[in-house]
Amino acid sequence: MGSIALVFGYGRRVKYSVNVLVGAIEQELGDTVNVFVTPLRTVPELLVNLVEEYGRGRVIYGQTLITPELPKVINDVIKAVIAARKVGAIPVAGGPHATGDPYGTLLSLGFEYVFMGDSEESFTRFLKEIIEGGDPKSVRPGLAYIEEEEFVITGKGRVRDLDRFPAFALKHRLFNPIEITRGCPHACKYCQVSYAFGVMYRHRSVDNIIHNIELMVSNGIRDLRFITPNALGYGAQSNVRDLSKVAELLRRLQKFRAGGSRVFFGAFPSEVRPEFVDKEATLLLKKSVDNRRVIVGAQSGSNRMLEELHRGHTVEDVTNAVVHLRKAGFDVDVDYIFGLPKETEDDVRETLKHITELIKLGARVHAHVFLPLPGTPYSFENPGRVRGGLRKELFKLLGKGAMYGQWEAQERLAASVARLRDLGVIIITRKRAQELISRFGGISVPLAPKILRHIKW
Repeated sequence: MGSIALVFGYGRRVKYSVNVLVGAIEQELGDTVNVFVTPLRTVPELLVNLVEEYGRGRVIYGQTLITPELPKVINDVIKAVIAARKVGAIPVAGGPHATGDPYGTLLSLGFEYVFMGDSEESFTRFLKEIIEGGDPKSVRPGLAYIEEEEFVITGKGRVRDLDRFPAFALKHRLFNPIEITRGCPHACKYCQVSYAFGVMYRHRSVDNIIHNIELMVSNGIRDLRFITPNALGYGAQSNVRDLSKVAELLRRLQKFRAGGSRVFFGAFPSEVRPEFVDKEATLLLKKSVDNRRVIVGAQSGSNRMLEELHRGHTVEDVTNAVVHLRKAGFDVDVDYIFGLPKETEDDVRETLKHITELIKLGARVHAHVFLPLPGTPYSFENPGRVRGGLRKELFKLLGKGAMYGQWEAQERLAASVARLRDLGVIIITRKRAQELISRFGGISVPLAPKILRHIKW
């Protein structure tokens, strides 16, 4: 049937996901898919040109969606979707936002198909159906679409074996930190990871990680970083720590350090859970990695709030982690989220007290504000706000250099996300989708331009 064209709207915050999908396409479909990665604003013009070359129904526009970026990119996304539908290209979306809100992604944003959960298998099968003239709706699970004014949700895709797919797109030279673990057993109520990608840890094998690193190093990549919800949880099958696989991985990475590469572990873009940190873990890191700063996820200094959030650790675990890391010579950044649902004045006071204690130990605070992310138990909670006395205290910490973070911008972002939800652009549930259809007299996608007609973001 010949080749097809695939256009990804590309950007800094979605590039890791896109790179992995392009790598899967390179492996599974080879030259039958011509991939173009381009800034989102340039997608409409490129689609017009490609449809002229490949024909209607032979060009796909793909967009990874993440909720924190949606208010910023929504207008460009809708322009690209409208352009795709107008010229006969197929608009599809995936990522944590699309997984958490398939109804809004289909109805309000107007995408024809949504890929939920892991997409390497479902998306490559979908493309193969188009290449061969088959039925893309036959892909199960992992696909959502609208058919005869009904929503069809086939569940979330799961890649059981991460080794099956490359960690990046070698042919297109789209490199990124290596994802070594997917899924998270903790299911924190504010976080999309467990709800989008499952509560079972799935780990890339040490042999496969080393193979991917060899490819990166041979292509001139010298800084080696890893994507994981918990660096010290690598190899574990539950929330019980087992350092054996971490130790094996770090041991085998030493040959790359000897060759001039640098290993970053427990630093951006990953962190460590506090209850996984002890003397053994810090001494292992000290002799094995090049980063001198480690990021610890605390999120609150109130044990009551930690239990409410389903964090699975205590305030004391955070303090112990900082003590061990500082003794080993590491600088420590500790993440906190402010404006959390169900947080009381007592919880705020306890958090500030805990922060003061950690700063005395030499830690630095990384401040965040709660965002109501679709697909989580907190989807419909109020956006986070830093109020009164807390705001004053945060500015004091900022002035002392004891805290950093984009918490003021995140406060505005949280309000924008909540507004999109309350207006009906972010829908989340089937019931809300049906109410929106009734309000507008049927399905006419995308609905977002009608909803947002008098609003500028």
